Amino acid sequence: MMGLRVDQRDERTWIAIELSHLGETWVDAGTLEAVVRRDLGVNSEFPIFIPAATYAKDGRSVTIHLMQGYIFIASGLPETTYFALERKSYIHRVMSSQCGPYSIRTLSTIQDSHILDLRYRLREAVSSDIVLFDHVEVLEGVFRSLEGTVMGVDGEEAHVQIKLRSMDVIATIPLVFLETATESS
Repeated sequence: MMGLRVDQRDERTWIAIELSHLGETWVDAGTLEAVVRRDLGVNSEFPIFIPAATYAKDGRSVTIHLMQGYIFIASGLPETTYFALERKSYIHRVMSSQCGPYSIRTLSTIQDSHILDLRYRLREAVSSDIVLFDHVEVLEGVFRSLEGTVMGVDGEEAHVQIKLRSMDVIATIPLVFLETATESS
């Protein structure tokens, strides 16, 4: 079907939120997302992206910040809901602009492609810390949502042993598809 074009206005957009020092502290503590969800009145399905990842490494907690001081919340809620976050002690400001003859404040939005790029860069940063015998979760591909043990690292790929009841396989998976997992056993 030649001539069909996707309307870019239908693509998800995101609102950038600048955190206060308290908000940055809550990112490190791993509690910020739950607080934001509560204050927005949204469930776990509503997209929120915090450009940081915390995981256990050698018995200690490691946090990688891709973009310190900001979080991104999907658009789709009433603008007043986003602006109400500025009354919270963990938020510094909601990114916006003044426009029109009455200087009406409107949300500044970011295209989904930029957030996808940030997510990928965060995964690259986390995956660069994956080493032999790490317990990992697969984030994409055929083995998505499964966990395994890194049995080897070769360039930008890892050989991950995945054990299921009926199968024990070593799969070659790109490092950016992996995230250090917390062992539950």
